Amino acid sequence: MAPDKLRPGGESAIELWETCDPDNWAEALNSYDDSCEFTQKSLKNSQLKLSKKSFLDDDKWKEESLPKLIVSKKVITLPQLERLMVWKLRRGQFRPTLMGLIRRNSPNNVEDVTNKAITLVLESTKNVTEAFKVLEGLHGVGPATASLILSVIQPSEVPFMSDEAMDASIGLPRSYTASRCKKFRVAMTAKAKELGDEWNVSLVEKALFTAAVLGRQELK
Repeated sequence: MAPDKLRPGGESAIELWETCDPDNWAEALNSYDDSCEFTQKSLKNSQLKLSKKSFLDDDKWKEESLPKLIVSKKVITLPQLERLMVWKLRRGQFRPTLMGLIRRNSPNNVEDVTNKAITLVLESTKNVTEAFKVLEGLHGVGPATASLILSVIQPSEVPFMSDEAMDASIGLPRSYTASRCKKFRVAMTAKAKELGDEWNVSLVEKALFTAAVLGRQELK
């Protein structure tokens, strides 16, 4: 296999990671909506065909509606899991086999497994590692997708393992394993603390993603 390479814009995310200037980080975070607009406009046909809803609609749903639903119901349904996967396959690299794997799960099993994971992390953030293992029992859910689910439930504790944030915070090779996940969480938690009380790991991830997307735009 060829060695991993930074994707276009990756250098901009690394540059942001290496600074502690609060103005630089705030500027990146405040431009997150712009990065979503650019992402929507750059989607390939295969990504567009995943859903009739736009990436912008899905991002707003993930940020505003889904967390409330999870807290009230204590489960994620199969349609919700499918929609999260659509968001992931549009925001990052398109891996077409993942949606098929997600759809192999039964609705009841998705609800049973996610209820167990949600209960664990809501009881204590010390249970995050166990919750990862529980979620990875679902078809199509590896560490990256598990991190996405848990970031919706506990955004202050679990960062989404996006390629942009992973590359900037812990570097290449780009692998999604339990050990890399732990290293990523430690690095992102340390950066959030370094930036101040108003920051958490999910905000750090968004800022790094934005820096990479805006960096790609500058290269065009």
